[in-house]
Amino acid sequence: MTKILIVGMAVLCLSVGVLGFKPLLLEENCGFENQISARIMNGQAAKLGENPWMAYLKTPSGSKCAGTLINHWFVLTTAQCIPDDLAITVRLGEYNTKTKHDCENRRCQGDAEEYEVDMAFRHTKYKPSEHLNDIGLLRLERRVEYFAHIRPICIFVDERLRDHVNLLTWFTTVGWGKTADNKSSNILQKIDISRQPKELCSEIFGHSLTSDQICAGNQNGALCTGDLGGPQMRLMWHNNHDRYVQLGIASWVSDKCLNGSIFTNLLPHGHWIERVVRQFGPVQDLQRPSATIPDLPDFYQPI
Repeated sequence: MTKILIVGMAVLCLSVGVLGFKPLLLEENCGFENQISARIMNGQAAKLGENPWMAYLKTPSGSKCAGTLINHWFVLTTAQCIPDDLAITVRLGEYNTKTKHDCENRRCQGDAEEYEVDMAFRHTKYKPSEHLNDIGLLRLERRVEYFAHIRPICIFVDERLRDHVNLLTWFTTVGWGKTADNKSSNILQKIDISRQPKELCSEIFGHSLTSDQICAGNQNGALCTGDLGGPQMRLMWHNNHDRYVQLGIASWVSDKCLNGSIFTNLLPHGHWIERVVRQFGPVQDLQRPSATIPDLPDFYQPI
């Protein structure tokens, strides 16, 4: 199988060929959870069946990252998680990385599925030294069929909500990183984190943050090694459903699991994501323009 890594991509004006209003979301069938049972981890409920968009990324060298399924063909992650040789395996529907069948309280979810990557994209302006524009996309070698435990998260491709999102004070993040006792976790972990002043992350990592980066964390909980590429998300009410929307990607975490991590802000990159998906994804799987103006979602209190 031929594999292609694209570091830069020209900005193309693609005509959808259908009159209507631009969709708010990359994929309309997105952000739905299927909770099966609960397991309490470090004070947080890591439920089997939650977060069906999570992707577990692993290379032959043993490096591990997280990512998120965003439609039938693409997984979103950081640019730094994409190896030059594209020797990377994507597991969807994963919960416990050490078990073949994931079950809790005699209830089980479907098995995880593995995918190879045939094309990858790093943002043209990615700067590794400062983690700027740390965003990438993996195109899978075959189409993903949606199941209760494998489905995409919502992605905004319209910046109308930018001012509103900038007011959000907390987020939820998940991953397979180290736990509070500094042990690696085989089971997907979940934690709520608060937006922090950018100066906090600047002090931790020694770099000033741009408007396209978010600082977030807690005194009693933070991201650790292994959480890179994971989502920063919030639950919203949209089109008569509760849905999770991804607002950031874990880009820079402390080896010491300190109380601040840097996330790539997705709203400024929504158009880039949409361009890649439209140019390199099958036409039949693209979101169509709406016949009416899309309703803006509501975020639950407290903001």
